[in-house]
This record gives sequence, C-alpha cells and structure tokens, in this order.
Amino acid sequence: MAFETMRSEPLQSIPKTFAGVDVFITGGSGFMGKVLIEKLLRSCPDIGKVFVLLREKKGKSSGERVQDLVGIPLFDKIRESCPDVIQKLVPIAGDCSLLKLGLHEDSLEQMKNVQIVFHAAASVRFDDPLYKAILLNTRGTREVFRWAKTLKNLRALVHISTTYCNPEIFEVEECIYPAKMDWQKAIEIAEQLDPEVVETLSQKLTSFSPNTYTFTKGLAEQICYDYHQELPVVIFRPSIVTNAEKEPLPGWIDNFNGPIGLLVGMGTGVVRTGCIKLENNRINCIPVDVSIKAIIIAAWKRANSSSSQPMLPIYNSAAEVYKTASYRFLVDECEELYHKTPSSQMFWAPGGLNTNCVAAFCVVFFFSQIVPAVLLDTLLKLCRRKPIMLRLQRKIFDATISLLYFTENEWVFKTDNFRGLQVDLLEQDREAFDISYISQGLIPYYADAILGVRRYLFREKDDTIPVARKKMMRFVWMHRAMKYTLFSYISYVIFCLF
Repeated sequence: MAFETMRSEPLQSIPKTFAGVDVFITGGSGFMGKVLIEKLLRSCPDIGKVFVLLREKKGKSSGERVQDLVGIPLFDKIRESCPDVIQKLVPIAGDCSLLKLGLHEDSLEQMKNVQIVFHAAASVRFDDPLYKAILLNTRGTREVFRWAKTLKNLRALVHISTTYCNPEIFEVEECIYPAKMDWQKAIEIAEQLDPEVVETLSQKLTSFSPNTYTFTKGLAEQICYDYHQELPVVIFRPSIVTNAEKEPLPGWIDNFNGPIGLLVGMGTGVVRTGCIKLENNRINCIPVDVSIKAIIIAAWKRANSSSSQPMLPIYNSAAEVYKTASYRFLVDECEELYHKTPSSQMFWAPGGLNTNCVAAFCVVFFFSQIVPAVLLDTLLKLCRRKPIMLRLQRKIFDATISLLYFTENEWVFKTDNFRGLQVDLLEQDREAFDISYISQGLIPYYADAILGVRRYLFREKDDTIPVARKKMMRFVWMHRAMKYTLFSYISYVIFCLF
C-alpha cells in the first residue's frame, strides 16, 4: 500500500506533518493511549494542541486526570528535556459510552480545527455485559465518526482495533471480514432492550463469539468500512500489546495483560496451576512502542495521501512467527528471569503444575490456590488486615477460563501492510520512528518486562532485588520442606495400612 505519487509538493517528514496540527485522542488514559501521547509530544514537539477525551473518574475531573497522567515515569524524559510541550495537552470532558461523546458545545468549538483523530478508547474486558460493550466499543466508534464528519480539515482518522476482532478466522489478512451482525441493529438493541434481556440473548446475538470484546470490536470495523468513503479512515489492528522494548523506557508497562500476567503470577507464587497447551501454541505479542510508532506512521501516511479514490488502509500490527514466544518458552525458559529479579511482593515460592484438561485444572486449582488463599485470608483477618487472596484467586480463575479459547488456538497474521510502513518512512524519520522489534531476542525482551513490572507496577527500587532474592530462597526451602513432610506423612499412612 505505497504512497500515491500524484503530488506537486515534496512529502514532509512526520514532525513537520504534525507541526501546528491539532490532534484528538480517545482512550488517552489507557496503556496505548499514554504511550501515543508521550511519543507525539516528544518526537513532534511543534505539534498543535493535543485534545484528550477523559471522563470524570473517582471524583477527579478530566483536568486532574491529565495532570496525573503526565506525572508517571513514562513522561520523565519529556519533563527533563522539553517540559513546556506538556502544556499542549488539553483535557476534554466527555465519555465514549455517551451519545455525542458527552461533549459540551464549548469543547466542540475548541476542537473545530482538529486534523488528525486517534480513536483508542475501548473496554478490553472480556466479561463485560453485551449491552455495555456495544455502547462503548461499537456505538462509541459511531459517535467519534459522526463528530469527525463535522471537521472541515480532517486528514486522518485512525481507529485502533485488534487482530482478534474475528477470532474464528485463524489466518487473518489485512482486510475487512463479513459482519456477524448489522452494527446499527446491535446499537438499537443495546439502547432499547433491558440489559438483562440483552444478556440472555448474548450468545445468539454474537453468533457464539468467545467474548463481547472481540464481537463489538468486529462491529466497530464494519462502521469503519461504512464510513470510509466519507472520512479518511485507517484501521490499525495490534495483536497482544506488551511492554515497551526501547522507548521511552525499556520495559515500561502499566498492566498485567497477556504473558506479563502469567510471568508475574508464576514469579510471585500466586499462580500455581495453568490450563495451557505448552508444546505447540505460541502467543503473538507486539511491543507497545513499536505499535505506537506504526500508528503515527499510518496517520502520517493517510494524511499525506493524494488519492482521490476512497481507500481503507488496514494494518495488522503483529509479530512474525519467529519473533513470538511459545507457552513452553514462557513457563520454562523465563523461570530463570523472575528468579534473577524477583519481586519483593512474593507470596510463595515460584512453581506449580499445568494441565490441558479443564476438569483437572479446576481440581488442582482448588487445592493449590483456593485452599491456601482461604488460609492466608484467615491469617490476615486475625492480624486485622484486609483479606485479598481469595478475591485475587477468583479473578485468576475467571481470567484463565475466559482465555481458554485463545490459549487453545493459534493465529497467523498477514503483515505486509504493517511491515510496509517501515519502507515508506523518509530518511529523516527512520531513527525516531523505526518499527523493527525484538532486535536483541526474546530473552532480553522478557527480562526487561519482568524488571519493568518491578519498577512501574510494583514500584520497587532495583536495590531491593538482593533482599527479594533472599526472601524467595526462604520460600523455596519452606515449600520443599512442606512437600517432603507431606510426602513422608502419606508414605507413613500407606505403610501403616498395608
């Protein structure tokens, strides 16, 4: 999908294309949204205003939430080198789950000169009720597009989707797939029917999709297709987005999604059993900084397109097979990594069992995770502390069951368009927007991931690693002692019986 050549003026670099240009971002407080904001401000310092749609949350206004956002370590480099550029961030009170995005008239007037839109807002929860997922992920996309039609100078509208929006297709091309349901009808149902009725009909309505997230994101892509003749739309599909590889901070992460949750769970001793096909299946992950740079390149490319014909560029931002990790790799080869840099928030020694059988998993989970969680919560109550372990184990169990479809299957993603973004870059943009990835190999990447969890999720300093190692070794010896004691007791009972 190369550039059209029908242009009289020379093509501008990415920073020059964004210079003086107002940008609008939904989902700015999310994982990808934060990295997108940081990259735009740092690499395109002459950008116009960056409007960020944020709803009031936990009693904090959109303005207060923006201040919290730029106060995290992700923005350290900007605060040190060019702090004034942060003033370009403009919080906009609104909500993608509301009609007209909940925007006020003064906000609409303020944003009338926006030229580039990044729509990243979505609920990524797999267990959201269907009506709620439709209102945010599907209707929210329609509302963004309706507002975008009022912009006189719009040059690019990038819709951030997912490579898994059609999870029943295991070889995914960079194209639009047939709809499972009419998106307009889906919105009508969510708006007009009682939520309990919608939930009762959810399996039938979604054509038995694995979850409401993938179903509603698939519907959102149909909206993109229906609007692409009226708006300069781009569909960008990341696979599982994981920690930053290079910038602005190697290993930066703010969630436990994907393999990060598995590694942290095993490393802290919280996860003692799994239900995963270890031998053959691989998990497709892409570093967040790579995906964000590619999103910006895609917006730049669309904004500079001179084609008069309607076009709908689609990019599968996914890793090539040889750069993906198998579950066996994550469980076995990464064990050394969390032993090397263990967390101080360890609950027990790393280790456990895995099974491919759901029934066996449930039995092992009960004895190896639920029973210890009940005992630990009892101790916490006796110490007048808040019990947390049983609730945590319920979340782990629900997550494991909801992910079974994805851990049992494997996908191949065609990435010709995505890889072509690197080719289209101008020479002066190649260093700042290089989208090569996993350049040092998987082991260094996941080593940074585990270190990033310590630094940015658990907020532990690196100088606490030696103490954490000693704590881990104590748990290892305690675990071995308990196993040997239990084995000896069972052997004694058997000996006495026979």
